Amino acid sequence: MSQITIDQQSRLLAHLYSGTIEYGRWADVLRILTSSYDAVNCSLATIDMRTGKPIVQYTSQAFEQSWYEDYHNRYAKVSPLRPILFKRENIGRVMTADQVMPPHEFEKTEFYCDFFKRYGIRHVLGSVFKLEQGRAAYIALHRSPRTAPFDQADIDSLQSFLPHLNLAFRIRSHCMGLSRYEEVSQQYLDSKGKGLLCLDRHGRVVSMNKEAERILRLNDGLALVQDHLQAADLGDNQRLHQLLSRSSQADISVGPDIVDAATGGAAVVRRTGNQPPYALWIFPVVGRGLHFEDNEIATAVEISDPLRSAVPTPENVLAGYRLTKAEMRLASALVEGSQLKDIALRFDVSVNTLKVQRRSLYRKIGATRHFDLMRLARREV
Repeated sequence: MSQITIDQQSRLLAHLYSGTIEYGRWADVLRILTSSYDAVNCSLATIDMRTGKPIVQYTSQAFEQSWYEDYHNRYAKVSPLRPILFKRENIGRVMTADQVMPPHEFEKTEFYCDFFKRYGIRHVLGSVFKLEQGRAAYIALHRSPRTAPFDQADIDSLQSFLPHLNLAFRIRSHCMGLSRYEEVSQQYLDSKGKGLLCLDRHGRVVSMNKEAERILRLNDGLALVQDHLQAADLGDNQRLHQLLSRSSQADISVGPDIVDAATGGAAVVRRTGNQPPYALWIFPVVGRGLHFEDNEIATAVEISDPLRSAVPTPENVLAGYRLTKAEMRLASALVEGSQLKDIALRFDVSVNTLKVQRRSLYRKIGATRHFDLMRLARREV
């Protein structure tokens, strides 16, 4: 029987929820569980139901690489436990191996004789606690043959832990989604020649994308001085800091439609020589509740460099549609205004082949005619 003390439970939950933002904490959770349940190992994994392959996997014991390869390539497929644990009615239910099938039958299976027994594992306690969108998450505790089987107290204890585990996975998924959104947003702005900086209530720059870093490294009319944005021209600098000050004082606890539009604004920062000036747009970050952190983001600054704000090429626009090289080549030629017979001569292919490629191209991009292709490839995205 497991005896999880209040101290262990506190540390377990602290590491669990810390694991939603720090990957390394998951290993701490598994080690605490292993110790608390007198187990030899604890596994936590998310797998792709179509392939059976792990998306992520953690174990408290440092097995050799062959353990993972053997399990996922061979023994997971012949496991007598999986078909039962993965049934819809058993999702979220903690079970032991002995509940799935009689002990004497389990000990005759290839899964036990050729795999578990080799690694000193006999008793299993676990649950598939999440199954959605073709992905399943499970947790499993393993004990050696020299240890008593898992009992009802162990089952009840792990069952009470599953809601926390489920919530932690939901938080982690949400955090990863936000992180991915931020990454995509920054890549988009970088590709458009636009810098983005986030400032706290004291006007300190707390984050920026790569394009903003490039602009500030140039130190050409705009620079970072002790974490504060500064324009070289005194007039530009005065206008910039008026807007930053006004924006940072906006009431961010109210909705974006309520905040006075005057809290944001545009500014121009002149550069040396005949270079076109930077165009800045300053706006408060609204619609968020107040936080306790000192570096709470209060203001965002978008910087446009006219020399970098170019319209993307048709190839850039169509890159996400998984076109073949031949289809991309054809699309580029069609956007240039070339006719099929001229394209056929240029690339030494038949017109009929190009017609087949064009049908496939239109299907992939959702077009029905040449005009649709032109509108998509020429627009600024």
